[in-house]
Amino acid sequence: MRPTLHVNLHAIRHNVDAWRKYLRGRPLWAVVKCDAYRMGMVQVANACLEAGAERLCVVEMWEAAQLRDAEIKAPIVQIAATPEVDIETGVKLDVAISVADAARAATASRVARDLGRTAKVHVAIETGTGWWGVTPHDAPAFAREVSNLPHIEWEGAWTHIAGINSMDSQVRRLHAGVEELRAHRVAVPILHIGSTGPNVWGLAEGAARIGIGLYGATMGDEQQRERLRTAFEVRAPIYGIRRYIEAMPLGYGGTYVAQPGQTIVTLRIGYGEGIPKTLAGRGSVMIGGALCPIVGAIGMNFTMVAVPPEVDVSPDEEAVVVGDMPGVRLEDVAAAAQTIPHNLVTMFGSGIAPAYRDVAMSY
Repeated sequence: MRPTLHVNLHAIRHNVDAWRKYLRGRPLWAVVKCDAYRMGMVQVANACLEAGAERLCVVEMWEAAQLRDAEIKAPIVQIAATPEVDIETGVKLDVAISVADAARAATASRVARDLGRTAKVHVAIETGTGWWGVTPHDAPAFAREVSNLPHIEWEGAWTHIAGINSMDSQVRRLHAGVEELRAHRVAVPILHIGSTGPNVWGLAEGAARIGIGLYGATMGDEQQRERLRTAFEVRAPIYGIRRYIEAMPLGYGGTYVAQPGQTIVTLRIGYGEGIPKTLAGRGSVMIGGALCPIVGAIGMNFTMVAVPPEVDVSPDEEAVVVGDMPGVRLEDVAAAAQTIPHNLVTMFGSGIAPAYRDVAMSY
């Protein structure tokens, strides 16, 4: 008796298609870092490519190696400053690496020469996250040091937007850095600036790196909310049903007291399987077509919910904890848990091994 996590590959393809229409011809690059947010990197990557994603984005070079081992030949971009120890692997795998200093650019040139290849290189521009990158101020000096390096194709430049309030200033800083690079013969014809959020906050240029949007998150865009589907489903089996005849505190700390006549269902899922403890008293699950509020503290393996009086519950039923239905969609559950959708997806994916479906949904 275990909770289940099913990823719907048909829904992911549907979402990629919806994002491509939203982007109006701008390239969509699918972000499959962290094992595709723990949903299965190879399976999700293939679904995205089938639906028209042009590139895949990773953070670790071993992620790119796994994609190549799975015979995925699509372009891959490392969207983090590539560690020096990974540059040779990146060139061998034909992965676009990212550099944030002249020393690593020189290493890429030397490695590519030794391998008889050309390294595809993107320049990370620091615009306001503090993680890595060439600052606009340092861009001229950087460009002068690297512009004559052989065996490099200066394919692109990029940044990462820290938030909606900083987006405009960060884009201006990116443009300032890119202008300096191009003025000093570092071509960087391709720009990729925003993840899912910035692309619904008004960003209208460059390739779009879509990650959480693959699973149905809209980051607040109501127009997209009607088009996207929650692309995975978490179900929990019913562990027990109890109708109380006297008041009874529930769970650790007794934070909720069941009243006489109230039906409480215990589900076999807890924070050990990824359900956020913050859903206690705030979230709901779907049983028999009814939303049932989560009551009492969530345990490591068990969660309790209050069932409305009009709902008959069978021990053979399952509760939908996250799914493509009102009240338990990805962003509904994330909001109730007071977290971001990205965190919610990775929590469930870390707690439950995903299985896969490829079925059309009733839209």
